[in-house]
Formats: sequence, C-alpha cells, structure tokens
Amino acid sequence: MIFRFGLLFLANLQLSRLLEARLGFISLFQDNIGGLLAAAISMICFGFADSLWKIPTQTMGAAKTIFFRNLFVLILVLPYYFLSDNKHYIAPNAIWAAIAIGVFAYFGLYFFAKATMSGLTSVVIPVSGTNTLITLLVSIFTLEAEINWVSAVGISATLFGLTMLKLNWRGGRLELVLLKDNGLRFAFLAALFWGISFAYSYYAVTFTGPALFTLILETVILVVSGLHLLIAERNISFTSPNLRQSLPMIGLIGFLGGAGSIFNTIALDKASINTVTGIVALAPIISVIFGQAIYGENLTKQQKIAVFLIIAGIFTISYFRYY
Repeated sequence: MIFRFGLLFLANLQLSRLLEARLGFISLFQDNIGGLLAAAISMICFGFADSLWKIPTQTMGAAKTIFFRNLFVLILVLPYYFLSDNKHYIAPNAIWAAIAIGVFAYFGLYFFAKATMSGLTSVVIPVSGTNTLITLLVSIFTLEAEINWVSAVGISATLFGLTMLKLNWRGGRLELVLLKDNGLRFAFLAALFWGISFAYSYYAVTFTGPALFTLILETVILVVSGLHLLIAERNISFTSPNLRQSLPMIGLIGFLGGAGSIFNTIALDKASINTVTGIVALAPIISVIFGQAIYGENLTKQQKIAVFLIIAGIFTISYFRYY
C-alpha cells in the first residue's frame, strides 16, 4: 500500500513538473492567487452590472441612466483614489489623453445602453464585448502591435460568430438580420467606441496611474452625460417617479461597475495583463445566463452557437494577444 502510494506520488510529481515545463509560459501559471481572485471578482461585477441595464434604460433612457449610474460609481472610485498609494507624476498630456478617452468611453456606454433597451441582453452584450477585437485592430494599425496565430484564431471565431448573428437562412435565401435589429447596430457602435478608447487606455494609465485614470474616466463620463441631458432634454430631474423607481437598480449597477473597475486595477497590479483581460472577457457568460433565466430570452440554435463563438473568440484574443 505504501509502495503504491509512493509510486503515485512520484508519478504526480513528474506530471506536475512536465506541466510546469509545458505550460509555464502561459501567464495563468505564473500569477498569484490574489490577482486571479481580483480578476474573477471584477468579471462577476461587470457581468452582473451589464445584465441589469435593460430595465432602467427602458424606463429613463440611456443618457439619464448613465448620469445617475456614474454618481454611484464615483462614490466608490473617489475613496479608492485618495486611499491608493499608487500615485504617479501627473503629466498634462496624459490628463488630456485620459479626458479624450473618457469621451469615447461615454459614447461606447451610451450606445451600449441603447442596445440593451431594444435588443436581447444575451446577444447584445457579447456583441458589444467584441471591443477587444477593435482594440487589437487599432493596436495593429496605429500602435504597431503584432498579431500572433492564436489571436488570429480568436479573430476568426469572433468574426464567424458575428456573421452567424447577422445572417439568417430563410426560405432558401440569406437574410441580413443586422438591418432589422437596432440592438445589434447599437452594440456594434458600442464595441467600436469602447475598442478605440481601450486601445489607448494602457498608455494613459502608464503616466497617470490606474486610480487617477479611473477617476478621470468616470468623471468625464458623468460630465458628458450631464451635458448630453442638458442639451437633449434641457433638464435633469431629481424628483421624477421614474427616477425614484429606477434608482435602486441604477445604484446597484453603479456600485457593481465601480467595484469591477477597482478590482480590475488591483488584478492588473498583481497578475499579468493576459490573465486579467482574459478572465474579465468572460463576463458576457453571466449576461447570457441572466438573459435566459431572468428576462426569459429564447435564442435559436444558430444564435446560441454564434454567441458561444463570439465569447470564445473574445477570450482567446484577450488572453493570448500579448504572447
């Protein structure tokens, strides 16, 4: 019995050494538990926050939901910034860059909110998550980044999944669903604006630090959404019945979003960017489950396969793009 246990132990030891030799280049096997846990918490927060947008946006509209959402986000982000010891030298150019990124991020959030108003949560959230693909393409064409074969596989899976969502075979002919679905159109616009803003965020964070960058970003989103409301609706009412009814949900979205951002920066400080972005990229899985269970959204077999390919492609791009 002891001899058999000894053989089993040696076999497992040899296997672990083999795995370490084979898989040691993958960042997941180099990260500490704290970084992985923070990334997982960030993913869960973002996943649930994104899933909750449908109800308040349908009641209050996109811009007003974003405005009050960001009030709650700043309640968390402000203490995080002042308590953070990760202060950086404040370069004026980096501040202006962070402000510009915040404007792009607002339009990404605005079109995302519009997408959740009119589309299926379990579809538009994975589609908006293709911002990772846009980020990679922007990095390749403007920031001289390189693409590897694994990322190329992720791009192919994502594009194939998007094609399956847009095309439908009916009555012996292909039908372009995209032209008839506002949710998909807005989700693509959200992915475009988010993808551009995320592509340049890494460089701004390098000079401002994650805490200050997050504070600037969320503040700019708040200011731009307020200006949007003043210009488009000419008022920001704090007493409307719709607001009182939707405020708890918006507050939950804000706190989850703020917590997701904070844990994301913590994760990036303790784990590799590959691992963090790869784990956070899985957030749409929660949205798909939420949409099916809570909103009663029934997807066709083609839509389910398409969503799976999109999420798998996003994860592959996020996790392996820096190898």
